[in-house]
Amino acid sequence: MRGDVEREVAQRLRDDPRWRVMVRSNNWVCPYCLKLGVRDLQLDEALEERIAGHLVSECQTWNQGAGVPGDVDRVRQAAQYVVFKIRILGYMREDARFRLRAADGRWLCPYCAQGANFRPLQASLEPDFLEELNEDHELLSRVVDHLLRCQVFAQGEDKLRPRAELRQLTQGSQAARRHDPAKVAGWFKTDPSFRLMDPDRRWLCPFCARVLELKVPEGSGRTAFFEGVAAHLERCKAYTVLEGQPRPVSELRSKIEEGAHARQVEKLKRKIMRHPLWRVRDLETNWLCPYCARVTAARFPQKRADGTFEEGPAQRFYAGVLEHLSGCADYKSKSPIRSREDMAAAVQAENVQLDRHRRVRKWLLDDPAYGVTDAVSNWVCPHCRRRQKAITIGASIESATFEKTVEQVVAHLWSACESFDEDRPPQGSPADLKQEVIEESLLKSGDSHSNAAKVFKPQESLDEVAWERLKNDLDAVQRRVARAREQDKSLIEARQKQLRLLSEVPQVPGLEFARVYEPCDAVGGDFYSFFRPSERHHAMVIGDITGHGIEAALLMGLAKKLVEVHGREAPNQGRVPSTQQTLCLANRDIFSDLDDKTFVTVFYGLLDVESRRFVFSRAGHNPVILYNTKREPPLQVLDSKGMALGMDEGQIFEASLEEVAVTLLPGDLVLQYTDGVTEALNPRNEQFGDERLHQVVERFGRYEAEYLLWRILRAVEAFREGRRSTDDVTLVAFKVES
Repeated sequence: MRGDVEREVAQRLRDDPRWRVMVRSNNWVCPYCLKLGVRDLQLDEALEERIAGHLVSECQTWNQGAGVPGDVDRVRQAAQYVVFKIRILGYMREDARFRLRAADGRWLCPYCAQGANFRPLQASLEPDFLEELNEDHELLSRVVDHLLRCQVFAQGEDKLRPRAELRQLTQGSQAARRHDPAKVAGWFKTDPSFRLMDPDRRWLCPFCARVLELKVPEGSGRTAFFEGVAAHLERCKAYTVLEGQPRPVSELRSKIEEGAHARQVEKLKRKIMRHPLWRVRDLETNWLCPYCARVTAARFPQKRADGTFEEGPAQRFYAGVLEHLSGCADYKSKSPIRSREDMAAAVQAENVQLDRHRRVRKWLLDDPAYGVTDAVSNWVCPHCRRRQKAITIGASIESATFEKTVEQVVAHLWSACESFDEDRPPQGSPADLKQEVIEESLLKSGDSHSNAAKVFKPQESLDEVAWERLKNDLDAVQRRVARAREQDKSLIEARQKQLRLLSEVPQVPGLEFARVYEPCDAVGGDFYSFFRPSERHHAMVIGDITGHGIEAALLMGLAKKLVEVHGREAPNQGRVPSTQQTLCLANRDIFSDLDDKTFVTVFYGLLDVESRRFVFSRAGHNPVILYNTKREPPLQVLDSKGMALGMDEGQIFEASLEEVAVTLLPGDLVLQYTDGVTEALNPRNEQFGDERLHQVVERFGRYEAEYLLWRILRAVEAFREGRRSTDDVTLVAFKVES
């Protein structure tokens, strides 16, 4: 039911202007009940979902779709009326003249100075109560109705009566008060407990210790403020209980500090919930500051099954964030938060270091080759096979010394060791390495000649024939090495040329594009492209050619260029070819260049940046993934029909293609990939598969597109467990930010 309503809403928003009337860009006016159906829409919320919730649960006129919406002019008039009511509500909250009563208890109009035809409840004119009002409340509606009939108000909203004149008209109600504003003013001069306020200058009652929505004005003009204080004391129960004796100033100041801290935490919560750059953390869940892009000691709390945080870890996290910000020079200087690129680079660098530390820690604990030391516990590197006098082994794994050892080994392997290759294990056994250490020690000792016989066995001499054979073998090896080096040089040049063919990530306001391209050989058969077919369209292409290597790389360049050429706006026609038409033309051109065993899978998507309408066709490629936590379900696999390029030249191929369209919402992430991701193998010949990919997307899809792709790549690498990739890996994605 709810899903059907959301799909109907999406269509109405696209086709019917009555459904697109907004107030202040984030409040939606319902065309049925003519009220605000959606208030304070956030960037990461789906408008369709919020509208569906209003229609199903709140709207009395919709009637399961049987109701009749108003015409567009009536809906726009309703929106103007809502704007007017919001403005009057602001006056009532900020100006005490809108909260006065006539002597008989009726609301006193500050324009015509006449009592209205209604008597509000006492609490309804109090500042605390007014903060809870919204534009649909009966009290506000009565005030607005009176003002619309008020002839003085019609002359201009600046025709307010003077405060002194209005106060004379309220003498009857003022006489009933026990607290005179002048007396309250005297207390402010003599008693410091009356002068306490929070950082926003909101007054703290010295009796009930509550921060009120009464801002202490600076300088003169405090009459209205003292009137508000007097009105509060009339209804303050703590004032009566304490018999007019204020609480200690130290206690009141602690209340202000607690309130300020609570507001800071709430403000911090909103930032973390709304902005992905406030949720960046490393592999150890340590939070990265979005101002200085550094790792902090604040540990990001884990979520419960219902999506909430545990109270204890959450409070410690918020306290750690506030502690860091209090000393962060970038935050204090009011520098803007870092870009997504900066944060992605920072977290990637930190995660690389964390991963290196984890691996070295595991090697030191589990691999005997990393446990070889000399006589004085100096560590011997199993790669360069040299003693490292500054690195000692033997401390307990729980000690700080062991962590220092890990740090030193990481620095040596990745910065100083010329023989280290992180994809290759150490050569030789630990026993051989230990023997080398012993031999080196004996050779450096004074009696090396007497000990050499115990270590080395005499070698038998070679005859001339054997020596000549060995020399020829060495020459042959040297020639093969020279040819291999020349071939490697050519492949490196080919790889550089191929990478230049691939497009850069576009920079589009409100959208974030990202890509990952890792061929398994020097050159690959995967390709991707971002290009602009027209001023309002952005295209995303990803493809995979059977096989890899030089031949696949040549075909890759051809297929990529054909899609780009046929996808661009035709001159003098003013329209962009459809994705279906583009792939059909590309297939006709490339068909003759492919043999019977070679074909190309292609996904081609076209995004209208104005309407956020995404249209795509799939020529035998993987289905596209759409993820948004506000959708139901959050992860959706969007499929379409179509066969790969090169399987048929004409009607069969064209008839197989299907074009699919979807309207994207804020927070939507669109992901495409090649088979190198899902068909990656581990040592047990198990495939990574769609399910594991979906799990990674569900875990990290709410973050930036670039961060998600990095997480997918790391998950695939971890799944392979060191096994070499046998297929190219390519990922492209974009996310709708606003």
